[in-house]
Amino acid sequence: MTHTQPEATSAPSETPGKAVVNGERKYHNTDAPYSLMSGVDKREEERLNAQHYGIKDYFGGNNCGAPWPAHPKKILEIGCGHGVWAREVCEQFPEAQVVGVDIVDAVKNRPSNFSFQRLNVIKDTWPFPLGSFDIVHCRFVALHVQNFKTLVERAIEATAPGGILMFEDQDQQLRADGKPLPYPAHYAFSVFHSFGHMAGVDSYAAPLIAPIILGTRQFDELHQEIVPAPMGPWTDNPKLHAIGEGIRTGLIEGAKTLNPVLFEYGMTQDNIDGVVKAMENSEHRLYMDQYFIWARKKSSRL
Repeated sequence: MTHTQPEATSAPSETPGKAVVNGERKYHNTDAPYSLMSGVDKREEERLNAQHYGIKDYFGGNNCGAPWPAHPKKILEIGCGHGVWAREVCEQFPEAQVVGVDIVDAVKNRPSNFSFQRLNVIKDTWPFPLGSFDIVHCRFVALHVQNFKTLVERAIEATAPGGILMFEDQDQQLRADGKPLPYPAHYAFSVFHSFGHMAGVDSYAAPLIAPIILGTRQFDELHQEIVPAPMGPWTDNPKLHAIGEGIRTGLIEGAKTLNPVLFEYGMTQDNIDGVVKAMENSEHRLYMDQYFIWARKKSSRL
């Protein structure tokens, strides 16, 4: 099998707090062990949009089934990316103050009630007082950060008494319904998990989030929905088609534009082509579990 890397038209350049440029693609710098493109990359914005609207279509809104307060005053999104979720929530709650944090600033067209703060949620000093947000939202971050438990703990601390905490994450393992998993898919995700392990990242974090929240005994209600997002419209459940297409688009575009560092861990262009082809073929009946968690914090600690 040939070991090749994506063609780069220029050498990578790195500036603290900014994206690494490799060819025409932009990636996070080495301070963030992120295997995909930086949020400031236009193609990454399109990829995240596809996932966002697939999830929104499945739940019929941005709350993922959570009973949001009618008039929230402060809302926090951890890992806001280019801000599509935050912008829509700003429009839904024009009287609320919505704060987005991320390691790079990629949010454009900011509503007047939105503010951004550059933040490494694991390494930087946490800037928010205890219990300061009525809604705290975090999507697809835990599987990309070192010591994700710190992320969960900080999100819990930021949630106000009676407030709603939301986590969305992926199982990060392609599965096949009643069929063997194509080898390129098996191998590609093995490399991804090896990269995560070497970088100190638990890419199997999704099933562990709800038990951490529950174990704090700070929440009087917790719900978890595991949605098997299909790679293509092969399922008999039409409700899954939109979220499946959004997640499939996200995975395929992510595979096509992987951070070149993964080639140091055994990824090859042939393998990338193989896993993309497998995800594009509905006959393989592939799917990936998506974890949607929301919890209501107790009004008091008693």
